[in-house]
Amino acid sequence: MNTDRIEELESLLLAWEDGTLDEEGIELLRAILRTDEKARTHFLQMQMLTAAMQLEGDAGLSLPPVDALRSDAGPQATSNARSRDRARRAYRLAAIVAGLLVCVLGGRLAWLEFGADPVTPKEAVATSDGLPTVSEEEPTARGIALVTKLVDVEWADQPGPVEVGDALTPGTFAIRSGFAQIEFFCGATVILEGPAEINLESPMLATVLSGRLRAHVPPAARGFSLDVGDMKVVDLGTEFGLSVSPEGADVQVFDGEVEVQNRSDERRRVTAGRGLVRKPGGELEETAATAENFVDFADLEARAQNQQNSRYARWQDWSESIRSDPRLIACYMFDEPESRRRVLESSLLPTNSELDGAIVGARRVEGRWDQKGALEFKRPGDQVRVQIPGEYGSLTFACWARIDSLDRWYNSLFLTDGYEEGEPHWQIRESGEMHFSVRAHERKTNKPPHRVIHSQPFWEPSMSGRWIHLATVFDIETGRVSHYLNGRVLDRNTIPENLLPESTRIGTASIGNWSVPTKPDASFAIRNLNGRIDEFLLFAAALTDDEIRDIYEHGKP
Repeated sequence: MNTDRIEELESLLLAWEDGTLDEEGIELLRAILRTDEKARTHFLQMQMLTAAMQLEGDAGLSLPPVDALRSDAGPQATSNARSRDRARRAYRLAAIVAGLLVCVLGGRLAWLEFGADPVTPKEAVATSDGLPTVSEEEPTARGIALVTKLVDVEWADQPGPVEVGDALTPGTFAIRSGFAQIEFFCGATVILEGPAEINLESPMLATVLSGRLRAHVPPAARGFSLDVGDMKVVDLGTEFGLSVSPEGADVQVFDGEVEVQNRSDERRRVTAGRGLVRKPGGELEETAATAENFVDFADLEARAQNQQNSRYARWQDWSESIRSDPRLIACYMFDEPESRRRVLESSLLPTNSELDGAIVGARRVEGRWDQKGALEFKRPGDQVRVQIPGEYGSLTFACWARIDSLDRWYNSLFLTDGYEEGEPHWQIRESGEMHFSVRAHERKTNKPPHRVIHSQPFWEPSMSGRWIHLATVFDIETGRVSHYLNGRVLDRNTIPENLLPESTRIGTASIGNWSVPTKPDASFAIRNLNGRIDEFLLFAAALTDDEIRDIYEHGKP
């Protein structure tokens, strides 16, 4: 750690002790302590010295001179003995104090890193009925079923858009047209054909209000039930269809058998190849099954594949046009044919091989579509190294990412190697917030370095493994920073004028990680993304909300 770095650290620590350090200063202090072992040592020494001096002053403790301790002969023997006793007591007290200081300073260091007191995980507990429960600190999710396929869906009135992979909670699920495949947590799978409306009750029960569906219920989900007004269809291990309209309800069994219960608690078994129609008056009439009237799983898979091919072709057409956008300064589509080269080719037009990225560690894998490639970042060193020359004003970052988990404090999307004036950092905090910062002033000035702009937390474990579109726009003219998730604004905030750089620049940087080791022992902060990226765009301009939405709509898998 050089002299300037020490002075910067001491300045930050003094401001922290005085209670005058703002959020940006705390963030910088955390970064220095996290990345510089000598800074951590210096921090502990300063804190130990400060605390020891304060304790000595408070207790009136004064250690005897060393020479006095070495001589215990002559007329001063009695006095020296008392001195030795005081010294032993002083050293025992100092040892206790040192132990306490280590604990206290460890806690202070943890506070600096986590912004809260260290937490001791609680053990999981079991209820009296043997069902598992969770501790207060354990991450949780909500839902009773998952959406696993959506084909040509037009939504009826929904509180918000539903995507493949979303967990469904109890409530109404309705589509105007198309097909939705829902997998209940009990193991039953339902294909809903629009127009249709169902009410999700529990992992084992749904009420069908209208429409047509086909259900497959494996042995593990036996007992899965569908309510239809005053009639209940209870599966006994089978595959069946159910159609509900104002004219009545039609149950048809394609494999196995179901039990139908009506209002008079009459129970009827319906076996494979047979059906049962409930008339508006409530009477039941036996019929033959017509399986071809219900979309089966193979047909839905074929429709989903056609939809995927169509969307991929549409994205290819769009990507050809965006690659020529004069505002683009970096563009990586991760779409080159299978290659053993450890190069991520620049996708900008006209071609410029100087912008090619160097793949380090990251593995080529499948992207948003079967036909498309991506890079997977798993190990601490995985990254793509790039060199982007030039000086710019506003910037827009956009990428398609599949996050497996946020298990690092900082999960990198795109970071410049250093953090000098005008250099931006774009990453995700462990808390699920998008994080953007750009350094405002040179390091040697005493001015605040930057203002970090976080989004509201957007990521939760239920999103693990799903492709999402992330974007951040930095408008240097207005100081406004806007974060986007799947084409929609997550948050906007403004960087004060005194914390705005005059221009921006990139230089050497990494996609999916941060920098290279610079210390003699080659240690470095673990900031790699745990997941995949299959498209990365960097514009030297502030794109509008509509333009971000357009990128998402054309790239949506």
